[in-house]
Amino acid sequence: MSHSETSQQIAAYLCRFANVRLAQIEAFVARGRPRLLEAGESFCQLGQDRHEVAFIEEGIVRYFALTSDGTDSTKDFGLQGSFTLSFGSAALGRPAEVAIEAVVRSRLMVWPYQILLDLYDTDIEWQKVGRRVAEFLYVRKEQRELSFLQQDAETRYRTMLAQFGTQAHAIPQYYLASYLGIQPQSLSRLKRRIADEPR
Repeated sequence: MSHSETSQQIAAYLCRFANVRLAQIEAFVARGRPRLLEAGESFCQLGQDRHEVAFIEEGIVRYFALTSDGTDSTKDFGLQGSFTLSFGSAALGRPAEVAIEAVVRSRLMVWPYQILLDLYDTDIEWQKVGRRVAEFLYVRKEQRELSFLQQDAETRYRTMLAQFGTQAHAIPQYYLASYLGIQPQSLSRLKRRIADEPR
């Protein structure tokens, strides 16, 4: 993908949060470097202290952490056309507590996290981006937590389908089950039941 196409993709994402000029976005893109990840390849490993931010030009990434018994638990997914970063750890200046890996072959544009911080410090529109994206992520996290308290697995699954669209079909079932907090067998039954519903 050309820098111009990447700039247009990023502009489409950022316009939801602020009015960053296209010339500024193009300058930002020019400072990035492309990275291609194969399925299962890490973008950010647990304990990594060199934080980077990436724009997902194509593909899907998975955020995961390890539970106290060493189980791999999927927290969320990053979809094409959005940024990815181990956000909480980067913001606190700590080694990554949430890892990020490609679910499918994914093409990214990558920058050191410090470049983003410098933009926040020097431009009011980029400051708005930082604040509003943080608000967006907080609301998303809160809604996900509430879904486990207030919704059954079927409702969570239907909500996920609505949010992820066709990209959900590219995610392996065991990752989706982990994300939904159910066993893969339960997800299989749920999918069959929904598929059998009259159209």
